[in-house]
Amino acid sequence: MLLRVLNGALLKSSKELYSYVDKNIDAYVFIGAPKLPLYRVSTTLKNFFIVTSKYDDVYVTKTARNTGVLLDARVISLSNYLIAGVGGIDPWYAIMRLRELLGNQTRSKILLFSYFPAYGVCDYLPELSVKSGLAELRNFLDHIKPYVFISLGSVECGTRYGETNVYTLSRETPFLDLKLGL
Repeated sequence: MLLRVLNGALLKSSKELYSYVDKNIDAYVFIGAPKLPLYRVSTTLKNFFIVTSKYDDVYVTKTARNTGVLLDARVISLSNYLIAGVGGIDPWYAIMRLRELLGNQTRSKILLFSYFPAYGVCDYLPELSVKSGLAELRNFLDHIKPYVFISLGSVECGTRYGETNVYTLSRETPFLDLKLGL
């Protein structure tokens, strides 16, 4: 399975969206909603999901929820994997809800996407010399041990955190392709 994870904030036109379409991609995950109407995205992509940012309009969140593509505080089955998201204006609610939903799942099947980085896991802001991640999110990673954790951050990063493969898209990185074995 091949997933394309897109930095939604950088996607501002249909032309740009078309440039990221690839017939080999099985699903698309936007971290932060794209800056174009969701109906345009849905006419171009048939299998996509959104993790909203704290800056996204409530209308975007409601539309994504009503159309079934919102990942915030949700778990969706995709092939042999469970995909889940932490985003929106209340990430703590999303973490609490996902703890309930993913409490007894095996780590090899969980792909976790977040608008926020986890504290101490690819969250360093070099310009301020501070860590910017959520401690609750790191505790959640320790609890569920997902196979993959992908977030948005200030610097691009790829590493391992315990048993989890971690990837962080910088604010300037347009996308990341994630190849998963079935």
